[in-house]
Amino acid sequence: MPMHGSYNILKFETYEEYLQSFAKVEEHRYLGNKKVIGELVKLGYRSHVPILEKDEFLKCRQRLRQFLNPKVIEKLFSVYRTSDDPALVALADREEPNVLMRLSTIICIQTRRRNGSDISGYIDYADSLRACSQDLLGATNWRAIFEGRIMLQPNRTHLSFYDWHRGTVTFNHSDNYEVINYGGRLMFKHTTDHKIVPVTDTESIYQDNVKRTIIESPMYGLMVLYDHCVRKPF
Repeated sequence: MPMHGSYNILKFETYEEYLQSFAKVEEHRYLGNKKVIGELVKLGYRSHVPILEKDEFLKCRQRLRQFLNPKVIEKLFSVYRTSDDPALVALADREEPNVLMRLSTIICIQTRRRNGSDISGYIDYADSLRACSQDLLGATNWRAIFEGRIMLQPNRTHLSFYDWHRGTVTFNHSDNYEVINYGGRLMFKHTTDHKIVPVTDTESIYQDNVKRTIIESPMYGLMVLYDHCVRKPF
């Protein structure tokens, strides 16, 4: 029986096949209706194992396939780096492992707008790189950042965005992370290995899931990088 996040998920071509794998022969005999059986499975009446929702199932299959058959990287954005600024060097060092999903980096950054107001936020690096490579609307232009033509700035589509002038905060899930509130603290849960990643220097039971690195940068001031080594599902 497939476990949550198991490689067995790859055996199922559709979400309906996945749900039916939890059903028993007796249920098909007495209920007969696959849709009804599937609803019972989703409600947790037929298994002690957490049942994936359809979008979680599809994302998990996609990620497992990427783990087993990682795409060849044609060209990294960091090859265009023109500066030895420590922040850009650190991001360049992390680009390939983030693209290959071996490492998952969360960027914490605070910048000042032209009008003098400050903004800050947390950025899912791998998610942002992927959006740029796919030319998605509103994606961060990482080539231009490494070339030094524009500065990296957080925005309202990132994991977290705080406008210091207006006092407003925005949170968003990404392909790699779910935003969670744990005891009043902001944390993120990785969607592949389900590890909790705290973004603070305060001691936590989850602190071993992440390495916190502070970068002093002439271009960006202080940038904090939270590196999580992604464990393959088992």
